[in-house]
Amino acid sequence: MSEMTEVAQPYAKAAFDFAKESNCLDDWQRMFAIIEMVLEQPKAAMVLDDLDENGSEQPLLDLILSAAGEWLDKYFENFLKVMAENQRLKALSDVIDQFRKMKADYEQVMTVTVWASEPLDQEQLERLTEALKRKHGKSITLEQQLDPSLVGGVVIKAGETVYDGSIQANIDRLSTDLHV
Repeated sequence: MSEMTEVAQPYAKAAFDFAKESNCLDDWQRMFAIIEMVLEQPKAAMVLDDLDENGSEQPLLDLILSAAGEWLDKYFENFLKVMAENQRLKALSDVIDQFRKMKADYEQVMTVTVWASEPLDQEQLERLTEALKRKHGKSITLEQQLDPSLVGGVVIKAGETVYDGSIQANIDRLSTDLHV
């Protein structure tokens, strides 16, 4: 576990617990998404780089609040201020990731990405969704990505598990089996 992941864990848990108790998990996820967009901007990257030199996280907090303040509620702003006071805003990306995972676990939802060389038809998507739902015991949200380099077959990423049913993977397995 990386240092930022460890630093982020109690903040993500506190945010999740507050949002759950306040019945506003979707609102907090939306606000975290806005913050994530702010952090992806080049100016935010420059401010993040400067944090190591001057130690104060106030410039990053000011940037976040000026860019996203109108879409944040007072509790979320207070959360960000506490993180800044404790010099933990650098871990904000990890907090966002962990919050999303906690929310998905709580709601028993799993996002699964499927890579295929051609779009899957509706029947294939439904069968795949149902099979993954039975296997993982969660509601499944499928994201389909096209990858012409696969030639055929699919690669599925469900949580930390990757199912590689691509033609290339099958050829590689066959080659390994023939050499043994």
